[in-house]
Amino acid sequence: MASVDPLDGLRALHLPAETTSWQADLGFAVAAGLALALVVSLALRLLVRPRRSLRASAMEEFAAAEALPGPDRRAAQAAVLRRVVRTIEGDEAARATGPAWGETLDRVFRTELFGKGAGRVFVDGLYARPPAANDDDRALDRELGALIATLRR
Repeated sequence: MASVDPLDGLRALHLPAETTSWQADLGFAVAAGLALALVVSLALRLLVRPRRSLRASAMEEFAAAEALPGPDRRAAQAAVLRRVVRTIEGDEAARATGPAWGETLDRVFRTELFGKGAGRVFVDGLYARPPAANDDDRALDRELGALIATLRR
């Protein structure tokens, strides 16, 4: 007796005929490429954000401080000076106080304004009773603006 394979009686299975055309494949490829380009563009924009220069941001903050009244203006300018020193020379230099702070400012800005000139107000006079506004205040503002404008970063 011959052995009969029970699967021999099954009808041959066939896959359905392919109904997609090359145009559908091309459309999918274009859509996938555009989506990938959008994702890469957004990722690069988030990761490689152009940084503003130290000079530009310091000048902007300095200009905003000029609109403040005397004591508040000096405090805002002192904050700008601290940030500039922190960026250029690091946290340790920005923590200096007293005459050491004046020397640090003179070194960073390549001047003697803070050690011997009107800029001493940032070294030891920030918390003293403010003098009445005078032309020296505006002259100091102009000198500080010129020093910040010379920053190289």
